[in-house]
Amino acid sequence: MKISLKKYAQALADSLHGEKDSAVIEERIQNLLKILVKRKQSKLIKQFTPAFFSEWMRKNGKVFCKVTVPYELNEAETKDLEKLLSDSLNRKASIEVNVDANIIGGMKIEFEDYIIDGTVITSLKTLKSQIVNA
Repeated sequence: MKISLKKYAQALADSLHGEKDSAVIEERIQNLLKILVKRKQSKLIKQFTPAFFSEWMRKNGKVFCKVTVPYELNEAETKDLEKLLSDSLNRKASIEVNVDANIIGGMKIEFEDYIIDGTVITSLKTLKSQIVNA
């Protein structure tokens, strides 16, 4: 029976939770890699880092969000957005802000398996599709 990438990430996050000794941490990571190779699932290694990072953040009551906006946010706006996301998601949000002038206005927020697309460009595309199909 093949074990999913998410299960491996959960197992490693559980085993490392609260561990302070870097030698123990390194040994557990090496053991996981050996298991993946032994079970002929070494192709999962490339995909493992994002899955583990997401699981680690969840286990520690945090969430990582990628936010795309049409202009550079100042420090106060970034902190306000981080606080708003933390309050909304009931977890400490850590954000990465990307600037894309093509979205015209609004913002796109990506976290875990979710995408919240409140950009003007997406709204215009949706409106165009609705008009064409009406």
